[in-house]
Amino acid sequence: MNRAYQSLIRTYVASVLIFLQTSAFAFIEDSEARREILKMRTQIEDLKQSLKESNSIIDGYKGGQILLLNRIEELSKELARFRGFSEEFTEKALRTEERISEFEGKLVEIIDRLIQLEPKTVSLMGQKLLVKDEEKLLYEKATKSISDGNFKKGVNLFSQFRENYPSSPLVAFALHSEGVGYYVLKNHGAAIKSLKLLKKNYSKYPKLPEAMLTLSAALVETKKNNEATKILKEIVENTPSTDAALTAKERLKALSKK
Repeated sequence: MNRAYQSLIRTYVASVLIFLQTSAFAFIEDSEARREILKMRTQIEDLKQSLKESNSIIDGYKGGQILLLNRIEELSKELARFRGFSEEFTEKALRTEERISEFEGKLVEIIDRLIQLEPKTVSLMGQKLLVKDEEKLLYEKATKSISDGNFKKGVNLFSQFRENYPSSPLVAFALHSEGVGYYVLKNHGAAIKSLKLLKKNYSKYPKLPEAMLTLSAALVETKKNNEATKILKEIVENTPSTDAALTAKERLKALSKK
């Protein structure tokens, strides 16, 4: 359309020039003709100026079109980069979400383990003791075995308990039950060993006087009357107002007659 417009302008200008050339001599002496010539020249200049402006507009349009195309290309590249970034970001986001889920699973597992390791309160002989869950379970299993009359299993479990949890506040109770179990099984040597260990390491044990009565009885069974007498006297001297002290006095009388 732009080329047709330019061609039309050029054709019009050429026609005017030919007209001027053919008509100039006819009107050369005529002042009116001269005025027409001047008028036509003015029109020609106007047409040339219009043509010039049209060319500028066309050239400007072409330049603007090129700039616009360049800008569109740049935007297309930006869009491609953005799409690439978006895909990469989505992939990373999915990986991150998977890692978060994995971390949450591990966190729940750790919390569960911490709950299991959290000390539990056990009440024994008026004392509240904090022990681990598995520690408590093993102790209760051993105690139940003794209560059910399965002394062999009970003493083995108490021995295992002391080996697994040497720092447990239940060790003293385990030693006492273990010593009694061995005494019932007539394994007096093992009973003496367990109860002497209790006496040596746990002097504040609340049932120590009762445990020492069992120790003295095991010593008598192994013909160690002098040592048994010494243990009984200690019970009377250290805890005179207890039932264990009364029992100790009666046994001392019985031993004195042998």
